[in-house]
Amino acid sequence: MRALFKSFLYAFRGILAAVRTQRNIRIHLTAAMYVTAFSFFYDLTRLEYVLLALTFGAVISCEMINTAVEAAVDISSPDYSEKAGFAKDVAAGAVLVAAIFAVVVGVLLFGDIDVIKEIFRYYGSHRLALAGLCCSFAAAWVFVFKMESK
Repeated sequence: MRALFKSFLYAFRGILAAVRTQRNIRIHLTAAMYVTAFSFFYDLTRLEYVLLALTFGAVISCEMINTAVEAAVDISSPDYSEKAGFAKDVAAGAVLVAAIFAVVVGVLLFGDIDVIKEIFRYYGSHRLALAGLCCSFAAAWVFVFKMESK
């Protein structure tokens, strides 16, 4: 039981290290937070929320695997190597594929122009909500760009 607890502890430590050092992971987390917040304007089904959660998980997991591959390659091949570059490029490509599919899922779920107009009307007529949204943008900017990186 103790070994199981330690394995979870190491995994959480890895997640925190990735968030602390990898700007792209912070970008993905921020995007997931805003998508989730704006999803409440839509009449999504439970299955559509499951699809969103799986999409978020896939993109963030791919980004973390890419980070691990890059770190492992840098350790094993500190000098330039064509094979090392290939491994890094393929791992980065996996993130790009996941992100492209996330955009496709987003367009399919949130492409209703009438709901988008409703969101703009809502924030245009609720000044306090608009102020909160602006404050959240400032906080997100700090989270993404001002946190510790490598």
